[in-house]
Order: sequence, then structure tokens, then C-alpha cells
Amino acid sequence: MSRTSIRLTSAVAAVAVIAVPLAAASSAGAATRPAPRHTAAMDFADLLGDAVGYYADSANADGRSLTAMQSASSEVASMLNKEFGKGFLTVTGLSDRNKDGRDDDGRLVVRVVDNRATLTMHRDGSYAVGDSGFVFRNPTAVLKESAQSFDRILRMAGNASDGQDPWDMGLIKDLKAEMPTGVRVVSDHDGNHDGYDDDGRLTFLAGGKAVTLTIGNTPKQVGTVTYGATWQSRAPKRVHHPVAPPAAGPASAKGLARR
Repeated sequence: MSRTSIRLTSAVAAVAVIAVPLAAASSAGAATRPAPRHTAAMDFADLLGDAVGYYADSANADGRSLTAMQSASSEVASMLNKEFGKGFLTVTGLSDRNKDGRDDDGRLVVRVVDNRATLTMHRDGSYAVGDSGFVFRNPTAVLKESAQSFDRILRMAGNASDGQDPWDMGLIKDLKAEMPTGVRVVSDHDGNHDGYDDDGRLTFLAGGKAVTLTIGNTPKQVGTVTYGATWQSRAPKRVHHPVAPPAAGPASAKGLARR
């Protein structure tokens, strides 16, 4: 493996340890307006920008070099899709209509599941990343598509080599940052403090309406989306749970001996 590939692999691995970013901290003035979104697509676009800059610098080329952008895009997408599943990350926007060896506008669109980010490369290898929004197939089904997207990412994270359980509270809280502007995810609760959601049900709220996602019992099982909030229906019983029963300690061993 070349030094370039080794460096890129290390960078991807460092980011891919966590499938989704932590939500960006709100500023002091954000009380009256929604905080800007910060998504996994933006994090991976940032990683891609660093990789393109490295390829271009190694070849002493323009930061908008088509070869550098193609090479970095192909390698990053290949590794992440292998780790999280086909379709996790796609890169589009490459074009060189005037055949000068540079991308026409220096921009790439990085899509991670249903979120997009725009990467703009500059001549000197520096770059800028911006949020390009959530991709809706049906703009009138905002809540349903938000819940389905949430479920897809949960399963992709669960199917990774170091996969997390889809009921994991940390994963659920991190994924809230992936939702479209104006959509809130509530009813996640860990009353017994075992690190997992109590009933595997999440309510998605927007515009005075609600839908409920019932997470699958296993990482591969597709969740179900129903209209209405979680508190309007009966909680399901979980079939599978990753938490092992507590091992028998000295006290319990003595109790068994006395029997």
C-alpha cells in the first residue's frame, strides 16, 4: 500500500470509528433560532477535502485537479461503503467539460445516507464544507421519511465491523443531528440505566404532527413507522437484547451452596 493510501486509510478509520458526529454545541444566541445542523455528511466531506488536498499536494497539482478529486473520492467511498454497507456514502459533481484537467467548479456533493454536504476545493488545496440539506423523496412525508432514514442509519451502524446495537442510547442521541431542520426526536429513555432505550420506540415531531419508529429487535431487522406518538400505543416486548445477564458473584455462589 502506498504512503498516500496508508495516510488516507488511517484518517478514514479515525472518523469511521463513530458512524455519526456528535451534535454541534449551540451558541449562546441560539435560544431564539435553531442551531445550525452538523451532520455526518459534513464530517466526511471534511475528510474528503483533506484527502483531495493531500493528493494534489503530492502531485504538485492544483487543488481542483480532476485526478486528485477522482482518486480521493473513489478511495474514501470504497472504504466507507465496505465498512457500513453499499450506498452509505456517494460522491457526485465531478466534471471537466473544457478538458483542462481541473474540475469545472471545484465542487463535490457528498451524500451520507439521506444528508448532503458540499465540498468546495480551492486552487491552493484549501477547501470549504457546507450543509446541503436532507434529501426527501416525497416532500409531503417529512416525518415518515425522517423516521425511515433514522432506521436505515441505525442498521448500517449495527452492521459495521464494530457495530452498535440499534437500541444503544448513545447512538440514538448522536443520530438526532442527522434529522432535517424542524424535526425533533423524543421519547428516547433509559429508565433502568443499562445504556439502551427502554422500549425501542422513538417519536418524531414536526408541525404539530407525530410518527413513531419502532426499532427492530436486531441490527438487520427493519423498523416500523406508525402515525401518532409513542404514548398512544402499547410498548412492544423486545425479543433480543445484547446485555448479558450478570455473572454469579461470591454471594450468589454461597446461596446456591447452602441449597
